[in-house]
Amino acid sequence: MNTEIALERVSHFFDTTNGRISLFNDLSLTFNGGQTHAIVGPSGVGKSSLLSLSAGLESPRKGTISFKLEGRELTITQLRKHSGFVFQQFHLLPELDALSNVALPLKLSGDQNAYEIAKDWLEKVSLGDRAGHRPAQLSGGEQQRVAIARAFATQPAFVFADEPTGNLDAATSSMITDLMFEFAHESKAALIVVTHSNALAVRAHNCFALSPSGIEEAK
Repeated sequence: MNTEIALERVSHFFDTTNGRISLFNDLSLTFNGGQTHAIVGPSGVGKSSLLSLSAGLESPRKGTISFKLEGRELTITQLRKHSGFVFQQFHLLPELDALSNVALPLKLSGDQNAYEIAKDWLEKVSLGDRAGHRPAQLSGGEQQRVAIARAFATQPAFVFADEPTGNLDAATSSMITDLMFEFAHESKAALIVVTHSNALAVRAHNCFALSPSGIEEAK
């Protein structure tokens, strides 16, 4: 899939009562489609903010960010229609069962086959027998697998994941990583992951290390 997110001389900061907190300055970076990208670095350097900017969820204080799909410039609204999200805290709706959580973005996009597609994706993450269970009835690893199924079910061009294995044990983390990278490879989506996990980061095509002094490509 021919996709691209390009950040040009982006700076981001927050103003507080105690002064300005600067996260990064004049950062230029490109995420290409069909590849996996890991963003690593110590806490507090702005990894999650960089992910939010790249996903169009925030606007940079300075600089520009462009989003392209098949050579066509995307608006923020169009970008979100082509994006999937995986969060550390899962963000599943507690009142919905697993099937309905996966089906929700498909239903919102008007897909008449939302539940059939959602059922298929639950089978892919080995949770077909848990389709009728609500999040509170699922383990952390099971909830994260539902979140991954939801993110990829719409066949997005971009998938953004913020510490997707942060709360999971080593074995479950490995399984979650395998699923995300397998689905990204199959769909040719651009997968962009913020992580503290070296085991996850080394799997990515590109690894970008963010620090107070800037960003560099780690591999």
